[in-house]
Formats: sequence, structure tokens, C-alpha cells
Amino acid sequence: MSVDYVIMPQADDDENCRWLRISDGRIVRRGRGTDWLPPADDDDEGETAGRVLLVLPASLTTLHWIACPGMTQRQGEAAARLMAMEASIGDVGLLHSAAASEEEPDKPHMVAVTSRAAMDYWLDWCARNGVSQAALVPAAALLPAPEDGLVRGAFGANSVMRGSDFALDGSEAYSALLTEDQKIAELTPDAADALLLSALRDPPIDLRQGEYTRRAPALFTAARLRRLALLGVAIVAVGLIISLVTVIRLNAEASRLNRQTVELAKTVDPSVVDAADAELKVAALLAQRGGSGGFTGTMAGLMTAMQTSAAVTMTSASQLADGSLRVRLSAAKADDINAVLLSIQEAGWRISANSVQQQGAVLIADITVVRS
Repeated sequence: MSVDYVIMPQADDDENCRWLRISDGRIVRRGRGTDWLPPADDDDEGETAGRVLLVLPASLTTLHWIACPGMTQRQGEAAARLMAMEASIGDVGLLHSAAASEEEPDKPHMVAVTSRAAMDYWLDWCARNGVSQAALVPAAALLPAPEDGLVRGAFGANSVMRGSDFALDGSEAYSALLTEDQKIAELTPDAADALLLSALRDPPIDLRQGEYTRRAPALFTAARLRRLALLGVAIVAVGLIISLVTVIRLNAEASRLNRQTVELAKTVDPSVVDAADAELKVAALLAQRGGSGGFTGTMAGLMTAMQTSAAVTMTSASQLADGSLRVRLSAAKADDINAVLLSIQEAGWRISANSVQQQGAVLIADITVVRS
């Protein structure tokens, strides 16, 4: 089952990291630290992380509200990002900015600016803790803009204050000096939870933009390759087992047939020892009686002779007890049958015609073929 997470870390302090586990839109568990995924023996065994929201401390990000009237939405976002970085302290090349979508072109765009080093740190932190696809949202961006004065709230251990056009870390000493004459509305814990759930569904701004955009997981990850390798080994093993079982069954069947062959051959010659000995002795007995010692050889000679006349058809064939072959040939002309008989004799076989009869337009000949 897939569950969602809201994670509220503190810089360099994983022990005070707070997290919420969300299932079906409800908070089902709260925790501290980085062990948000259930252990193997937990009642929720088999759960995997679905959507993940990482709420960054307010001290790591600066928020700007910059209006770009007369521009399209995309143009306004790009211009607001550039102006926000130029207004920030530090080398622009070392900064990263992200803009929230604003459909009304005359309204100010909310832009978050942070350092590339901070982005690299938190992305690496997410990868280490199994939430590499998490959305990164500044804590201050979660607070709604007040109509007047300030609003103050806490997300985990992160205290945030926001005015109509600025936001700051509520835990810093200077925040009291900047807001001592301001009216401050306190955000209740239930309202903070509601804002977190809303941001999980639709983040107000996500720092994963530009070169930090979330990318689709690789098609062949190390874990997937391991599973494919194990699956390949299993398929090969099953194939070998099937082949081994087939060989064993065929050997068992061959042994059974050999035993039956020996038993039948002993009725002719009690001195038969095994199947190979039975073949030799039975063939010798057939040869003594004028047979060729086998059905296959005689039939092969007959079929070769029949190739001399395509008009001749063999309608039946049977082997007699003495090893001779009795066949019935049919043809429209007697000359065609005679041509086949001559070919058999020239090949070293002896034939005898048992009967020749005319059936309508077809001539039927019953003959016996033995080795000369």
C-alpha cells in the first residue's frame, strides 16, 4: 500500500526532524527522526512512500514577491526569478530560484531563492533517506498572507512568521525587533496540519525547478537489475529441472520397453540377455527363415523401388512371422506394377505374387517381398 509523507527537517539535526504519515487524506501517525518508513515486522508491512513533501526551514530560503505586469505567465515567472536573484546577497551563479505559478499577470509572483549548496545538500539528504522524489517547499510559503499585521505558525520545530510581502524565521532573535509593533495572529496546530495536507496535494511553490526538476526513475535501477538477474537464474533453473525430469522419465520409459522386449524375445530364444542381444538373436532367426531381419530395411527397399513408377500405389503393408513383407500394390496398368517388381528384384530382393486381380479400371497385386 502506498502512503504519503510530510517531512519537516531541521538543518544538521536529524533527531529533531518531524514527520507525518498520511493515508486517505488523514494523518495516521506522527514521528521524530528519519525512520518514517515502517520496519519489516510492522503491522503496515509492505507500505511504500507515495507523495512526499519536504518542508525546509525558513532560514534556508528567502521569499520575494515581484510583479511583472504586461507579461505572459511564463515570461513573468522567468523575469521574477532573475530579479529575485539579482536582489539577493551573493554570487548569482551560486544561487537557485523557483517561482510559483500566478495565472493573473498583474499579481506579484512569489519567488523563493536559496543557494545551490543547500539544494545539493537536501537532494542528497532525500536520496539517503529513501524520498528522492520529494517536493521541496519553504516553510514560510505555507502560511497564508494576512490582510494586516503578521501570521505566525510552527511546522514541526520550524517557527515561521509572514506578512503581506515578506516572511522570516520566527526563531531568530531579530524577528522580535522587526515585529514588536505588529499585530500577530497565531496559527493553531490544527490549522497548521490543514496547510500541510493542502501543500501535499498542491505545493504552493516547489524548489524542484530548472536543473533540479524531478526526473522519472531510471528504467533499469540497481535493484531492478538484481531482480531481473534473479528472475533469469530462476528461469534457467526451472528449465534445467524440467529437462532433467524429462530425461529421467524417458530413461525410465526406455528401461521399461527394454524389459518388455527382453521378455518377448525370451519366448523365442530363452538365452536372450538384454535388448541389444534380443535384437541380434531375433534378427538372426529371421534371416535363417529367409527374412531380412527387420521391417524397416525391407520397407525401405520397397519404397526405393516404387520411385521408378509414380503410377503405382501401395494400399497396405504387413510383416509376416518369418520377417517377409506382404504388400498390396495398385495401378491402372500391369506394366507399371511390373516395373516396380523388376526394380525390387534388381535390388537383390526376392518376390512372389500371391494374386493379381482386376477391380474395375484398377489392377490389384498382392506380393511378398523377402531378402534373396
